[in-house]
Amino acid sequence: GVPGIYKRAELLEPLNIMYDSLIETGFDLVADGLLVDIIRRVHAFGMTLVPLDIREESTKHTLALDAVTRWLGIGSYAEWDETARLAWLQSELSNKRPLFPQSRITELGFPDGVVRTLQTFQAASELEPEALGAYVISQCQTASDVLAVMLLQKQFGMTAEKESMMRVVPLFETLEDLTNAPQRLEVLFAIPAYNGAIKSKQEVMVGYSDSAKDAGRLAACWAQYNSQEQMVEVAKKYGVELTFFHGKGGTVGRGGNPALYRAVLSHPPGTINGRFRVTEQGEMITQNYGNAQIAEHTLDIYTAAVMREAFTKHVTPKREWRKQMERISEVSCADYRHLVREEPRFVPYFRQATPELELGSLNIGSRPAKRNPKGGIESLRAIPWTFAWTQTRTHLSAWLGVGAGLDAKDDHDAVILQDMYENWPWFRELIDLIAMIVSKTDFSVSKNYDNQLVQDKELLQLGEEVRNKLVQTRQAILSVTKSKDVAGPWTVVVP
Repeated sequence: GVPGIYKRAELLEPLNIMYDSLIETGFDLVADGLLVDIIRRVHAFGMTLVPLDIREESTKHTLALDAVTRWLGIGSYAEWDETARLAWLQSELSNKRPLFPQSRITELGFPDGVVRTLQTFQAASELEPEALGAYVISQCQTASDVLAVMLLQKQFGMTAEKESMMRVVPLFETLEDLTNAPQRLEVLFAIPAYNGAIKSKQEVMVGYSDSAKDAGRLAACWAQYNSQEQMVEVAKKYGVELTFFHGKGGTVGRGGNPALYRAVLSHPPGTINGRFRVTEQGEMITQNYGNAQIAEHTLDIYTAAVMREAFTKHVTPKREWRKQMERISEVSCADYRHLVREEPRFVPYFRQATPELELGSLNIGSRPAKRNPKGGIESLRAIPWTFAWTQTRTHLSAWLGVGAGLDAKDDHDAVILQDMYENWPWFRELIDLIAMIVSKTDFSVSKNYDNQLVQDKELLQLGEEVRNKLVQTRQAILSVTKSKDVAGPWTVVVP
């Protein structure tokens, strides 16, 4: 039979011949009609419409390579320090021999989890390169986590030389990982072979949901801002074109922003440069792309914002603003973590006062509610964490720590905070978002959940303390914005 067409270039060749022929014979109108439309679609979507991304946690790759090194008899990869891992990974990446016979994956005595990880790479290697996009590494903490994925791809023939390597995208999603991210990129970019393999183009995913769950909204946002600024400088130093992939959810507690246009424009200076990638997931797919007209409008907003951003004169934070943000970040993070991690009453209260356990049993998510079924709050994914507080109208995940952070120490701090709100778009957008969520909280609903579901008096007292923190947050927002209403100024439109 006739062989199938699997590559963009294979389909474009006859289409371009037809186009050139029509132009040469004077049929310009025909060439520039439906034919040019299909050529543009092929350029935009290829043969697959949408390339497939793969996402897996770094620990799975560590376990896979640990099984391989044990099988090879050279020790335990999991027990090696970072220096030893990097040395071995670089050595194996430059070695042409395979690590193990890939046709016998199930016969080498590897644990079932390792076999599944290796079979994922094997399945990816059997697809056309154009059908694949990014390999995202969740919980990425070290440079070796990135090289590990490159080595596992190489094992199955997916290499830069063959133009079949998926681009490897580290996801930095906790406060510590975001802080260390620039250093991790520095280590990677200093490796000539790595720079050559990525062709001086690097994509980095920034986690919004889990960083906010780890450190609170204000500390997470400041860490994201600083990290992106510093990663851009590292990329410039090594001549690497950097693209940020923003891992945001739909809700504000998970990094979302309903004001798409302003959200794009408020990103740190020099971090977009005409390249912007963001996750759209869950309920936001229906909301933003539910029908053709809404989808076109959403894409128009993204396109306009990214183009406008290139010509926008960004506000560079003053030194005193940065100093203030460091204080806010430290105080808000401490306040957030004290309640969530150190307060012994918190977990029992959370489990009783919210439908967290019920949400975990619903078959509505693409992933389990917890990364570790036996873990506590730290292993709970950001979606059930945020949805549970939304259901009780407490919205705690979006504002906890904000009141303490914005509580000025003196009049001088208060003036600086008000100046930041008036003259720094990034800070103003952040505060306005939190204010919008705080305006949606409902004390009566939150208290009713406590009265109906919480039995212990100490846990009921914690519920009151949480609502007192919410009052503190409202007052702090009003002070910073110099507004009389936490929802901000509003205008009555009279027809």
